[in-house]
Amino acid sequence: MIGTRLKKLRKDKNLTQAELSLRLSISRSSLSLYEINKREPDSVTINKIADFFEVSLDYLYGRSSDSFNSKKRFMNISATLTEKEKKLLEIFNKIKDETLQDKIITKLEGYVDGLIDMNDGEETG
Repeated sequence: MIGTRLKKLRKDKNLTQAELSLRLSISRSSLSLYEINKREPDSVTINKIADFFEVSLDYLYGRSSDSFNSKKRFMNISATLTEKEKKLLEIFNKIKDETLQDKIITKLEGYVDGLIDMNDGEETG
């Protein structure tokens, strides 16, 4: 799958194998083998390919038909966030442990729901 996608991306940019191999700092023969699915690039090379073409690794591996790079998607989403939403994301991103993230989300949801209920009670009471 990687080879098929790589060849399409290269042709879409009107690059020859020689031109692309120079830009990726790999041999033309390696690129050729990747494109005919006889060999797979190592992790460093696959990341160079994804960065060069600005596509996701999921797209290159055939796990997604969406070639849109997650960095671009994040930048587009980020542009629509308020400053308060950005601040919340910054705080949340400090938590690296996913299990802890899940626990915190659950507790925060309960806390926020309680605040909303308390505020609703004040308005009606």
